[in-house]
Amino acid sequence: MAQLIIFGGGDAGGLLIGTKGVRPIPPFDPNIRLQLRGLSALLNGSDPVPQKSAREMATLMNKLSNLIFSKVEDIIGPLEGDNSLIYQDDDGGFYCGSSGKAPVPFKWPPRIYPDVNELIAAGVLEKELIDFINEAANQKMDILKVLEEPAKVATKLGINLSEKTVKDLQRVAPSQLNTISNPIDREVIHFFHSVAKDGRFLSTWATQPYHVADQLNLKISDEAVEQILTARAGQTSSACGRGCFLVIAHFICWIVVIIAIVVSKDESIYISDSSGLKKF
Repeated sequence: MAQLIIFGGGDAGGLLIGTKGVRPIPPFDPNIRLQLRGLSALLNGSDPVPQKSAREMATLMNKLSNLIFSKVEDIIGPLEGDNSLIYQDDDGGFYCGSSGKAPVPFKWPPRIYPDVNELIAAGVLEKELIDFINEAANQKMDILKVLEEPAKVATKLGINLSEKTVKDLQRVAPSQLNTISNPIDREVIHFFHSVAKDGRFLSTWATQPYHVADQLNLKISDEAVEQILTARAGQTSSACGRGCFLVIAHFICWIVVIIAIVVSKDESIYISDSSGLKKF
């Protein structure tokens, strides 16, 4: 089974992986590179369209992909399998294969969630949320109870929480799982709930999600793993005080990860414009 990986738009060539090992491939002819880049741009730049138009577009994309795929095979020989050609450039990428199935686009680079300080500075999260979780962790309180009843827990701790902080915490509570519309978000948060309930993997669930899922006899999708890893990559330990113990530190940071997954999607922090003119 042979597979070709073209990265960086193909300017530096690629890798051909076959039964005899891995060998480098020099850059293709500029015309082929341009065709690959064009197909990737079409796949990643297409806006949602009505169902009939979407079917027509998919048919055309499939034909175009098959034509370009055959040109690549004319250069390096036959490729085998659904994912035998993987292409990536600065704006995205796609993969396709010899089966004739439609090419599948992917975004590049992967989305990295804003870190804790950015979320606080933009007003998406409030600093009191971090302080509250820190204190609850120091008191060794039940994580899920903290999410379900933040106001009640805050009263017990003698802490005043804003309505926004209470709402942010409750949005990722087990009782609110069915209100999360995005299925990948819902899967990630359900996974976290399972980890929190078990209690053994609070320090590793976001760095070794497949292993932890296996230990808990849970199935986890590739999309959920990607979501966890990209959200994790955007977080820093700065939210955790210097005096935090390791598990407590992870507890604080990953609660913030879960909240960031839900909250930062609803409240944009990427555009700051005081002109008053509608841009989008």
